[in-house]
Amino acid sequence: MAHGSEDIRNVALFGHGHSGKTALVDAIAHHAKLTSRLGSIADGSSISNTDPEERDRKQTLASHLFRIPVGKQRLNVFDTPGHPDFAAEAIAAIDVVETAVLCVNATNPLTFHARQLWAGAAALGVGRAIVVTHLDHDKTSFAAIVEQLREAFGHAVVPITYPNGAGAAFTAVHMVTHDEGPDATRYHEMIEEDEAEVDDTLMEHYLSTGHLEPGEFEQNLRRAIARGKLVPVFAVCPQRGLGVAQFLEIAAEHFPSPVCFGARGAAKPGSATFGEMVEPDAGAFVGKVWKTMHDPYVGRLTFVRCLRGKLQKDQTVLDVRSGKAHKVAHLLDVHGKDQKEIAAVQAGDLFAISKIEDFAHGDTLTTEAAPLLLPRPQYPQPTYARHIWPKTRGDEQKIGHAIEKLAAEDPTLHHNRDKETGEFLVTGMSPLHLEITFQRLHRRHQVDVDHGPPTIPYRETITARAEGHHRHKKQTGGRGQFAEVYLRAAPLAHGAGFEFVDSVVGGSIPRQFIPEVEKGARRFLVKGALAGFPVVDVQVEVHDGKFHDVDSDQLSFQIAGERAFLDAYQKARPILLEPIMDVVIHVPDRFTGDVAGNLSSHRGRMSGMELEHGVQTIKAQCPLSVMLDYSTLLRSMTAGEGTFTMQFAHYEAVPPHLQAEIVLKRKAVTDQHHAERH
Repeated sequence: MAHGSEDIRNVALFGHGHSGKTALVDAIAHHAKLTSRLGSIADGSSISNTDPEERDRKQTLASHLFRIPVGKQRLNVFDTPGHPDFAAEAIAAIDVVETAVLCVNATNPLTFHARQLWAGAAALGVGRAIVVTHLDHDKTSFAAIVEQLREAFGHAVVPITYPNGAGAAFTAVHMVTHDEGPDATRYHEMIEEDEAEVDDTLMEHYLSTGHLEPGEFEQNLRRAIARGKLVPVFAVCPQRGLGVAQFLEIAAEHFPSPVCFGARGAAKPGSATFGEMVEPDAGAFVGKVWKTMHDPYVGRLTFVRCLRGKLQKDQTVLDVRSGKAHKVAHLLDVHGKDQKEIAAVQAGDLFAISKIEDFAHGDTLTTEAAPLLLPRPQYPQPTYARHIWPKTRGDEQKIGHAIEKLAAEDPTLHHNRDKETGEFLVTGMSPLHLEITFQRLHRRHQVDVDHGPPTIPYRETITARAEGHHRHKKQTGGRGQFAEVYLRAAPLAHGAGFEFVDSVVGGSIPRQFIPEVEKGARRFLVKGALAGFPVVDVQVEVHDGKFHDVDSDQLSFQIAGERAFLDAYQKARPILLEPIMDVVIHVPDRFTGDVAGNLSSHRGRMSGMELEHGVQTIKAQCPLSVMLDYSTLLRSMTAGEGTFTMQFAHYEAVPPHLQAEIVLKRKAVTDQHHAERH
């Protein structure tokens, strides 16, 4: 059925795990007669959890889009993952809808992850609603949950549907807009009070009369939701079909359409301010990429939200990021895992483009004549890194390409080849996140990997001054090799790097060989003698030496310079330096003591704490060595609610007792590699 922009409702379901998002999608699809039976996560029949990894784990790991007809309206509904490791999928979905719906399990407390996503939706200015599920469990109270939600999110949170009881007594759902049930009048008055804040004229009328006329009430519901003045709360039991029809009725009639939502900010290419307005019903095509994936049947799929104008099949679009124009040969309507070819899309539509490889997450697509840039979503930074290598030698060439494809689909999956160690590093949100990634590597690309912790990029330096000397002499019959070098090594300030000083006088080393001594010293810097890590913050001063008229050459002085530096280095009390990270940790306040105590016991130094809305932000400096598995540790300490970010700060000396342990481990690894090569 044809639909206009005014008839579209774009909705993203989000919330913590086991809050009923997928069950609600299954119930909505069944109510709309899109499925002949009610889908279930438990038996693998859900229309949403279609990936093998999702079916195995019985949880949503990616966002899934469904189109639901409700009368003349069309609901585009996202089911998103509840696990924080896959928050990028929810963030991308919330970024391209007009209404974000938080699902709350009545038997569980509101999680920090859900609060973060809620704050993100508020920052984007999208309308918000709340669905409360699991009200048919014992010892649940809808009224108590509403009070908790109002305490967390403000007075705009008001029930628009509510249950006739709780636990086993929950058998029906009342609608406030239909004046049903004993609490309809009270909730109706609360909604009116929030609605009146939509504009000054309405507020003035409300204050003078004490109520809104029925026509005013209905007319301004959508405006109030679109502007965040009203957050409707729904009581739903998806498994029993309770409250589903009421939710769909309110969503179709009163959730904001793209037209009601209005303009979104954009920038002209090259500008840092998003002052340009993208109105949905005025102007040339503007679209935003919210997801990419590789489909085994149709190839690369790019999922796009049309924010302005129209796009027709075979039209050319400009990817503003790359500056490249592409002809769109295939437009697809999306419903779960099914796609259908369509001729055109309009403002508000969520659709897919197939067989164009260059598009990436967050890209803005426009006409060539009117380029604009839309702001990119802010995704959490991955913090859990692993060194990976293929299980079979034949996969060495395939692994980089396969990981690159997966990373193109997931903005929280990063990869790089470490220049220092040569290790191929993959960084994700947690062990679970990377475990799923490795399973997808196997299933989609037939690549299996082993993995281990990455080598920490320690540095070496010296703490004392010392003299070094080496005499290089080699006779092989005919012309030989000869060079002798005397030098001094001295420590420099942290961050000073390397300094080479030429103090040779009297020609004891000819001028043309001084640079060769420096080359030899620099060669030693690459791999120090303590544990084989790069050497930093050292001065080398060459002050004397000897040469031979015939046997001295460039190579001889490079060798003598390197070995004279080694001689001085071993006498200059070398130490290991370790990377120290600036760490910012966000945890619910009740976990502050546990997290702070753990930091102290792991050589972390706290530098500040700030409490806001029940969330404690802890700033600290910690060695990278203790942060490699911190995502797992923090999750276990905070019941999965803690998050953190980190970035490199500086290097510091490793404590002596730990240095000895690191050196021994490093020597064991080096010996093993040497044995394997021979």
